[in-house]
Amino acid sequence: MAGEGDYDVDLGLIQSISLPSDGKIPGALTSVAGQEHYDAYFRLVRQRPDLADWTQSCLDVQRDVLVDLERSSLSDEDKVAILAGCVVTLHSTLAEWVAHAQDDFGEAAA
Repeated sequence: MAGEGDYDVDLGLIQSISLPSDGKIPGALTSVAGQEHYDAYFRLVRQRPDLADWTQSCLDVQRDVLVDLERSSLSDEDKVAILAGCVVTLHSTLAEWVAHAQDDFGEAAA
């Protein structure tokens, strides 16, 4: 039987790590974990991406999320919350495409 935080099934996720209760990532690398360190550790890029690249990444992530949800043991409530997040992301992305089209063509889109 799996202990707390352990899984009986390998879902292909990254392995858990143990941190001190007051630890911050990447606190082991520096005495202070600021935004620059946080971004480097998690490979975050804070800039406005190309709209097509952003849209493709949304589609890729959401496709993977949908596959994971099918085999997930999450509650229906949690699954709905995740799907609602996907809808918000898609709505925002589509709104950007509409704004982009209006800028390019000077047309008001519905």
